[in-house]
Parts: sequence; C-alpha cells; structure tokens
Amino acid sequence: MTKCGAFRRFALGVEALLLLCSTLTPGAQQNRASPQAHPPPVSEALAEAQSSLEHGNADEAIRILSSYLQARPQDSAGRTLLAQAYASIGENERAEEVLQGVLQIAPNDSIALAALGEIYEREGHPEKAEPLLANAAKINRDDPRIRMEWAVALVHLHKYAEAQSALAGLSPPSERDERIAFHRLQASVALGLGNAPTAASEMEKALALEPADHGLALATATAELQAKNWQRAASLAEPLFSETHNLQAGLVSLEAELDMHSDFHQTLELLRATQLASSKELELHQRVAELLISNEKYSESIEELSRAANLDPERADLEFDLALAQFRAGRLDDALASAEKCKALGDNADLEDLIGDIQETRGDNLAAVKGYQAAVELAPNEERYRLSLAVELIRHSSFEPAKVVLKQGEELQPESWRIQLALGMVEHFGGTDEGATKYLLRAAELAPEPQVALQYLGDIQLDRAPPDPAAVAKLCEYSDGQPKEGDIQYYCGAVLFRRDHVTGDKTHAAEILRRLHASVALLPKDDAAPHCQLGKAYRWLERWPEALRESEICSRLDPGSAEAHYRLAQIYEHVGQPEKQRKEIKLYEAASTRLADENARRQATMKAFLYTMQKEAPDRQ
Repeated sequence: MTKCGAFRRFALGVEALLLLCSTLTPGAQQNRASPQAHPPPVSEALAEAQSSLEHGNADEAIRILSSYLQARPQDSAGRTLLAQAYASIGENERAEEVLQGVLQIAPNDSIALAALGEIYEREGHPEKAEPLLANAAKINRDDPRIRMEWAVALVHLHKYAEAQSALAGLSPPSERDERIAFHRLQASVALGLGNAPTAASEMEKALALEPADHGLALATATAELQAKNWQRAASLAEPLFSETHNLQAGLVSLEAELDMHSDFHQTLELLRATQLASSKELELHQRVAELLISNEKYSESIEELSRAANLDPERADLEFDLALAQFRAGRLDDALASAEKCKALGDNADLEDLIGDIQETRGDNLAAVKGYQAAVELAPNEERYRLSLAVELIRHSSFEPAKVVLKQGEELQPESWRIQLALGMVEHFGGTDEGATKYLLRAAELAPEPQVALQYLGDIQLDRAPPDPAAVAKLCEYSDGQPKEGDIQYYCGAVLFRRDHVTGDKTHAAEILRRLHASVALLPKDDAAPHCQLGKAYRWLERWPEALRESEICSRLDPGSAEAHYRLAQIYEHVGQPEKQRKEIKLYEAASTRLADENARRQATMKAFLYTMQKEAPDRQ
C-alpha cells in the first residue's frame, strides 16, 4: 500500500495511512476511457499524477489532473485525486470544493465521502466527518480502511461503543504501519470503554511491531499505567526518559514508581532539573505536585508548589495548593502564612475553610471557628462549610451553637442527609436521644447509602430502654434488603434483643439468634460486638454453655470491657467455676477503674462521628 502526505491525521498519536491513497486506483481503473493522443490515456494520466503526488510534487500532479479533467470533467476518480493534491499543499478549501462537486455528481461515491470526511477530521471537526464516513462505510462495508476511519472519528467524539461496533469483525491489516494504527485504535476504544487491560494488550501488540519507536513505547507505558501494570510501565518509561529526557516519559516513570511504592527520588530530581520555558516549567511543577499529593507525598510536593507559586506569584490557586500541602505535611505555621498570602490575593470560602482546619490543628479553636464562620458567610448555601463549622463546635462540646448552625442549614437544604445526620448526633451528644432518633431516621431516608446513619441509629437504640419502635423497624427492614451487610444484621438483632429483654418477651428469640449469628459470619473475626450480644442473649435464655462460649470470646476480643468481665463472672458463678469467677471479678474491677466517667461510650461515639463527618463531607479538600 502507498503512503501519502495528504489528508494527514493522527490516530492516538500515530500518523495514520490515508484512505485516499489506497482506494483511488481501483476507482481510476473503473473510469478508464479510450486511449487518445491528447490528453494522455486515462490510466497513464492518473498514474502519472499519482506518482507525482507520491514523490511530493503536488504542483505537477495538479497540472496533470487539471488538464485531464478539462476533457473528462465527470471523472470522479480524477477529481478526488485532484482534491488530494490540493490538500497536500494545505489548500483545504479548494479540496473541499472539488470533493463537494464529486458528491453532487456521485452522492454515493464512498471514496469521495471518505476523503471529505478525512479533511474535516484533520481540521478538528469530527462531528462533520463522522456522518460522511458513516455513509461511506455503509456504502462500502467491505472496505476495512473506511471502517477504521469512521471508528477514528467516533473515538474523537467519545462514542466508544459505536466505534467498537464499527470495528467489529475486522482483522488486523497485513501492512505493518496499518497494523500498528489498527491496534492503537483498538486500544483507544478499549480505554474509552473503561477496559484498561485490553487497551494495554493492544498497545503491546503495536509496540511488538516497532519496538524501537519511542512514541509507541511511551503510549504503551501510559496504557500499562492505566491498567495498573506499574512494573511494566516503569520498565518502558524509565529507559525512555533516561535516553530522551521526554517529560511525559518522566511523568509516567514517576507515577509508576509512586504507585509501586519504590524509590522515586532520582526521577523526581531529574524532572526538577529539566530546563524549560517558564510557562512549561510551571505546568510541570503542578503536574509533579499533583502526582505526589495523590500518593500522600505532601512534604515532597511542597517544593514543586513553591516553585510554581514563585513563577506566578499572582496565582491565588497556587498559594492555596501550597497551603494545603503544607497543612497536610504538618507544617502548620508555613501553611497559615501561605493561606494568608492567598487571602491577600482574594478571599473565598474554600480558603477560609482551610484556615479553619489549620487553626484547629494548631490548637486555636477560637480562630478556627472564625475561619469556618467566614466560609459560611462567603458561601451560605454550601453545605460543607456549614458542616465544618458545626463539627468544630461539636468537637468542643458547644452543642447549642452547633444546633443553631445546622438548623439554619436545614432551612436552606431540607433534603440534606448530612445535615440531618449532624442534627441527630448533636441531639444525642446533648442527651436527647428521642430527638436524635427522629433526625437519624430522616437522614437514613434521604441518604443514597444509609448505612452510616443506620449505624449511629443502632448505637443510640442500644442505650435506650426500650428502643424506638420506628428505629427497630427501619434497621430490620434495611437488614432484610441487605442480607450481606454484617453491621446492619448485628444492629437489627441487637435492638430486637434490647426490646424483648426489657419486656421479657422471648417469642422472637430464634430470629434474634439467627441475625446475630449471621453478623458473626459477615463481620471481621476480631469484632467482639456480635459475640458480646450473643453472650447476653444466651444468658437471658438460660442456655448456659452457649452463653459461656460467646462471653469468653467477647472477653478475649474486648479485654478492656468491664461489662464483658462482669457478665462472664456471673456465668462462671452459675456453672460452678469459682476460681474463674474471682479472676473475672478482678478484671472487672480493674477495667471499671479505667473508665473516666459514664460518658466514655458517648465520647467514643463523638470521636467516631467527627471522623465520619470529615470523611463524608462533600468536596472536602
């Protein structure tokens, strides 16, 4: 197959072969006219023009074809080749005009359709190219090159499923360059469909055909990185970076090394030492910082962000990123200084929220509250800033002010499950479990994934006597719909036991035991809670061997629980093991002295809640 310079376009970074060069000759043969003295015979004229074009002499090809078409103006093959010649010297408008004329005469000319589509594609208009190529492929379904061109346009439009259909059934071409382009196209489609391993496999096939090609090696390394084959990505990118100093290869090397948790410092230093224009240097430092931060290498990212900020000191976003990296690296004073510098360039809610985080970590809770309040004032309709302020107030037991902040948020966003969750926990921490239950039930109704709200709801019901009927019903309803969720199976069984233990009703004993045993099977083996509840339930049912077994497991898994030791001592007394009873009494007394006060469990719940809210808050930095 012949290569041409006209209608060039890059498919996945590699110059593809031109459809026109491979398809015009058959068309010319079909349009051959009777030999004449002037102009030359059809085959000779077209062959001569084709040869001139292939040798880079487009002007000569245009002269031959112009003369030829004066006598044969209806010859679509000649016109199409003329359009190719115009395109090869950058005269796309004339090429388009010629091809439009061909299509007026022969609207189903697949070669002209494909050629015009190629021009539009090369000009960056895949939306104009795609229908032309689709029509060409429909007319000439057996031409694999047209189908490939159509698939390329579809890829450019991010229509990957359609591109996959366009390529369905095609075998790799026999010619090497076309074969490489085919595998790269298949890789692009696979990656667009989210199939990174297949994309990497296709790129490896392309690379095997031209292993010395640096561009192929880099593209393959990038595909292997997407497929999380980090060792292979590094083995391709590292020597390429060392040999060529290609920045993209260096970035792929750095990302692969970070993902493998291997030593990345040499690659990092080489990237830092690269001499670039200031705009490119800033972009490089930002990209390197992004990779480092995504792998929690905050200290190393600070130098990159500092360099970037120095290159453009008026960029507030760079100062913000620097302050955030310094905060996460524990350099709190530096973080505060960078945040203040950023504030001088322009204040916003994100920045004030970050200042609140920095001040809280520095131990200045008053300054932290001011920061969070400023964020709320700057963006009163943004849920996350109001939650940051509420969490800060809760952290320091300012429950009433936290409730005021959250109630304001509820008025603005009545459908926010996070605000309902926070309101519920504020009620709980303030000692009002009835109100807490109401809010948590509402949060569970609103949340797309209600497990978090239901777990807090379950914890609260385990302290109530009896638990709220609506809460019991909600927990067990959800557990019935999610039989593989061990936490919710546990809470349902535990609150059912709590309810029936208070009333003395043992008619649901089988269901309670079934759910608690299910939670044992589903939860981690070191989770004491379901064994502790089973110990209580079996003791209540006076099934002493099972009560002893489960209570011993409970005590072993949670040796700091005073309640576990006390219950086990009672069971040992009942089964006639006084020595073990006395030992458990001593352990109970020791564990009791370690309890700071009766609110120890509530304090633990508060810490867990604060962590949850920081983790669950939307768009948290």
